Amino acid sequence: MVKDAGQLYTIEGIAASVLILTSAYLMLSATTVFTPGETHIYDMQLEQLGNDVLAVMDTAETWSSDPYPKSELEIYVENGDETGFGERFLYLANSTGTSPEDNLDYKATIFAREKATNELIPIHFGGSEYYRENAVVVTRWVNVDNTSPNLAGADPRQQTVLLEVVLWRV
Repeated sequence: MVKDAGQLYTIEGIAASVLILTSAYLMLSATTVFTPGETHIYDMQLEQLGNDVLAVMDTAETWSSDPYPKSELEIYVENGDETGFGERFLYLANSTGTSPEDNLDYKATIFAREKATNELIPIHFGGSEYYRENAVVVTRWVNVDNTSPNLAGADPRQQTVLLEVVLWRV
């Protein structure tokens, strides 16, 4: 005949295993830090990419007899060449070597001194008018000898202007 004495130990074993598994789950979930998507890492990488692109564009490429040769960034800003700046900026930002091309977009603004009021004015310098969430801002000071008529309202003298580029993934 089969007796019921062993059944009590089976129920205790199942209850103990459920209790141990529940305790282990609660301990692990309470000590695990979860950050959704780790988006701040991607933002830092995108910001560094934007700073690197502006630094490359602000480095004079050729040697000349001029002791202070102009960089392509200075030339783009002085000439008010939004199209040339945009093409070169996106080319450098999207050049990722052997991996597929990255989908980046930008909005550039130049802050210059206005001649009439001597106030700082924002001048749109290419790119999309509106940007998405998770956009990062990179800036670069650019020395210009004079400003182009394309930079409407800016004081036509030697000055340092602030180029601000808002950069985001599409």
